[in-house]
Formats: sequence, structure tokens, C-alpha cells
Amino acid sequence: MLEVLQQFLAPLLGIAALAYAVLAIRVSRAGPQYANSMVSFLMFLFAGLIAGTALSYGATNVNLHNIGSVFTYFSAGFIPIVFYIIYREYTVGSPSALVIAMLSIIPIATTALALTNSMHNILWTVVENGGVLRVSKVTEHYWYNRVYAPFVYGLIGFSAVALAGRLSSIAPAHRSTVLLLLVCGMLPFVIGIADTYLVWGPVGFPTGIVVLTLLWPFFAYLSVKARVYEFSPLAYQTLFNHVRDPIFVIDSEQCIICANHAAQELLGGKEKELIGRKLWEDFPAARATLEKARELDLTQTLRMDTENIYEVSVGPLTGPKGQNMGMVVVCRDVTERRNALSQLANSEHLIRTLIETSSNGILRFKRDETDPLHKFRCVFANRSAQTFVGDGQGTLVGMPLEKLEQLDPERLLKHFAAEEQPTKQVSFETSAFSDEGDRWLRVVAEPVGEDFSVTLVDITQRKHNEDKMLADALRDPLTGILNRRGFEQEGVNSLRDCSEGGVLYLDLNQFKSINDRFGHQAGDALLKAFGHRLGFCLRPEDTLGRLGGDEFAIILPGVPVEDVKRIAERLVQTASEAYIIQGQEIKCTASVGIALIPKHGEELWHLLSVADQAMYDAKSISDEDAANDPAAYVDAATAT
Repeated sequence: MLEVLQQFLAPLLGIAALAYAVLAIRVSRAGPQYANSMVSFLMFLFAGLIAGTALSYGATNVNLHNIGSVFTYFSAGFIPIVFYIIYREYTVGSPSALVIAMLSIIPIATTALALTNSMHNILWTVVENGGVLRVSKVTEHYWYNRVYAPFVYGLIGFSAVALAGRLSSIAPAHRSTVLLLLVCGMLPFVIGIADTYLVWGPVGFPTGIVVLTLLWPFFAYLSVKARVYEFSPLAYQTLFNHVRDPIFVIDSEQCIICANHAAQELLGGKEKELIGRKLWEDFPAARATLEKARELDLTQTLRMDTENIYEVSVGPLTGPKGQNMGMVVVCRDVTERRNALSQLANSEHLIRTLIETSSNGILRFKRDETDPLHKFRCVFANRSAQTFVGDGQGTLVGMPLEKLEQLDPERLLKHFAAEEQPTKQVSFETSAFSDEGDRWLRVVAEPVGEDFSVTLVDITQRKHNEDKMLADALRDPLTGILNRRGFEQEGVNSLRDCSEGGVLYLDLNQFKSINDRFGHQAGDALLKAFGHRLGFCLRPEDTLGRLGGDEFAIILPGVPVEDVKRIAERLVQTASEAYIIQGQEIKCTASVGIALIPKHGEELWHLLSVADQAMYDAKSISDEDAANDPAAYVDAATAT
């Protein structure tokens, strides 16, 4: 059986090494942002260790054996360091770079010795005899026995014992996962030690590596299913020190046993200075609180000094068998809260006034217990609410929610009349008709116990501003017609159900020279006049837009081909008439390009591209020829 296994062992180990490498890549790609991304390096080193054994075990070539041994020594040397880093990340925090550098000295030195072993045979000796390699035992070499093995097994043993000893300080939700990682990581090394020094398994057989190979499913579960790299459990001591409230642990004599950072700041001393001192020995009121809390939990508010008020919670600390081990004292600074409550109490009348005079409408609804249907009725409404939703004939108080149609009662009832009491607010916009026209309100309703309140915010002006801003965003500020964005939006809608029609592309032929000669103000005036002339010649359903500079486009939906050409001819003739700009007569002709629907396509920007090209092709016709025979010019300006 062993002989058969030995024949297939090298290929199996090679497959296992590849599997660990794939697992390492999976972890490294999934978890680089997490604290325990070192797990991926552990998987890489496992892959290297198994690959090295696959190359060296049963090798018949000296070079192949040496390469495998280098992989083995390198991987086995750095595995304890990675395991140590993982242990530190799970408990007391990552080790410093200096510690890692010092720990890496022996693995680096061993790797260097392995690379040059053929020169000194410090790590192993290989003798080839009749095609069979005879390799010395690792325990026969001084470096392995006195340096390498004590370092590897010592560091991984220390890390395992330390991690096991700190399992109780790891969050309970993570303990089982960490314990499984600890067992899976230690099992191959324990078996490897027993096999190397006690010769448990067959002589020369890599029992520990085979066990590591068989553990691949467990490491895959830890990496893929449990995703051990995603969390970095915090030790309770770390959590204790990071709590913002001062916490003391005192013994039965009320002497301080430990204090977190906030508690040290409260008493103005380091923990080592506070340990052994009686807590609040010179503070009679606090001492009395501690005396009362020897057996019962107690919370009392105390003024520690002239400025700060603390809520002191004291509870007995009992052991697993119920013995009295002291007390836990938690101090919470409630100065700001007490001051706020005091100010709130003193300002109750002011708050009531603010609510009544608020520009926002405020209502409160409560279930009517006398009603068989338990309908919601208004129990409070300020003046603004009366203005927004009242009819001017009576008060809103007492009215059922169903009658206040301006509040969209069905929507509110759906949210607040559910079987489960809602915990989130609901917000929506609604329109209400008033004598001044349509009014827009934002309704914000939120639960208040079993009741709910409604705040009404008048957003009418904002709605008008939004409509104006939207219209301005789609209009060219100079000419007042659609800009490129607005033309695109309206043009796509115009062409959606269009079976025939045309798209025209126009520009002014002498615009640049006029702009240079008469100035930009004259050029802007010319563009405005040109846009006005184009719009004057079009139907309401036609779409006109300025695409930029002196380039304009027109969509003529539902227009036959001949009509498209006649409209284009009329536009060119109209645009070519003299303009009176700043008291001067300016002549400026226009060029046009025509794309037909559906002949040249149905997509807006494709039609524009076709019309644009047709316009530039038609520019070869002189202004004089175009004026003499407009119909021929339009035919030439129509895309082929």
C-alpha cells in the first residue's frame, strides 16, 4: 500500500500545491483591505512547502532534489513568522517592522544556505548511487538541530500557545473560527515534529506534508466560507480602553484594580499610579454611592466638580461561583445633557411660541379610542397648518385624517396604520389648490410613539425655481431657442413616432468675417436675428435648436420630401435677406444641409451628421448661383 502511495505521491502533492496557490490568490484578491490579509501569504507558503516536497521526495535527479529542498526550507522558515503575525493581529496588534525583520534573519540565512548547499552540505548531503539518490537525514546536520528547527518549531509553538491562551479575550463570534485555524495550522507541524524526531511514520515519508495536503478543504472553508481574512477580533482589553466613558474596577475594599484611559483622565493619573488607591476617598457623596451598591446595581447622578456632572453606575462584580470580587464603576458625563434638559425646561414657552408661529405647518394625529374603527384624528395644528390645509371655516383639531385630502391620507394610512408599529419617517411632495393658485407642499410624517406628527413645508417657490432652472438649462441664453441638450431631448421625442420628415443643418456663411469686422456684439445680434427668422418660418411641432457657434438644426416631423425641400428653400431665402444691426445693413447668406426620414436613418445624431455633411458639400455652390436657382441649390444640399 505504501509503495503504491509513494508512486502517486509526487503528482498528488503537485496538485495540492496548485490548489493551495489558487486558494492563496483567491484570498489575496478578496481581502487586501482587511487586517488579516496575511492569511493569503500563509496559503502561498503552504503551496511552496508542498511543491518543494513534491520535487524532492523520490527524486532521481540531484538538481531537482536541491530545488525542491530550497522551496521546502524557504517556505517552512517563513510559515512561523506569518503565523506569528496572524496571532498578533488577532490579539494585541500587529508586530513592528523591526521585530519581523529580526525574525526573518534565520529563514533568510537558511534559504541562502539552501541555495549554496552543494558547496558546503550544511543542510543536507546527496549521494547518487546507481541512479538512486541517498539523502542524509535533516537531524544529522548541526544547523538544522541547533538553529533552524528550534526557531521554526519554537516560534510556531509560542504563537499557538499564546493564541490559545488569549482565546477568551477574542470576541465569542470569532472564537470557533480562530480555534479551527489554530488546529489546522498546528496539526501538520505537530505530526512533522513527531515524524522527524520520534519516527512515527515510515522512514523518509513526508507524513506532515501529507496531513497538510489533506487539510486543504478545511483551509478552503476558512478562506472562502468563513472568510477568516475579513475580521480582526478585538481583545476585550482593547475594547475596554477604547470606551469613551470612564470605567473603574475596584475590589471589595474599594481599591482600584484597573482603570481605562478615560478613567485615568478623569482622576488625572496613570493606571499604575491609581492601582491600590481607594476610589474617591475624599469624595463623601461618591463613597456613599459605592457603599449602597455593594450588593445591588445603582445609578446616581453626582457633581464631580463645579463644572461637570456624571451619571455613576455601580454594579457588583461576581465570580463564576457567585463570590464577591468587587464592583464595576461606569461614569458617564451628562453635563451637556443636564444643561440641555434644563434649558429645554426653561424654554418650554419659547418652543411653544416657535411652533405656533413657524412658517411650516405642524400637525399631530392620534388614534381615536372612542371610535370603533380607531381612526386617526388631528389633536394639534399650528397656524401655518391651518393656512395650508384648512378651509377657513373651522379648526383642524378633531378632524379625521381621511378628510384632509391635501395630505394624501391614503399614503399616510398605508404607512402608519400597518400592524407593525412604523419606526421610520415617510416624506413626499403633494400639490394643493389655494386661492393664490397651486401650492406645493412637502409632507414629512414621522412616528411619535403610537401617534405620528406631520410637518408641512411650502415648496411652491422652489418648484417654480426648479421649473425655471430646468427650462433655462435647456435654452440657449443668447437666442432663447433650444441649446444642444434641449434640442437632443425634444428631438428624440419628436422623432420617436415619426414615419417621414427631415432634419436641416444650417450655418451663416460670412459669420466669422462679420464678427471680426463689426465686433462680437454685432455677431451676437446677428445670431439672435437669424434664430428669430428661422423660428418665424416653422410650425409649433417643429424643433429648432442652436448647436453651437453659428450652427443651427431643425427637425421637421411628418413632412413629405417635397415639403421639406420647400421649407429649406424658404429658410435659406429668408435668412439671406439683409439684416439691420446697430444701424448698419449687413448681408449674410446661409447654407443648409438636408437629411430625409427614413431614407437617411431614424436616429437623431446620425441624421444630424448626414445633414451636416450635406451642408458642407453644398458650400461648393456660390452664393450667386444659390440665389439665382434656390430649388437647384436645395436639391444639391439634400444628402444623396
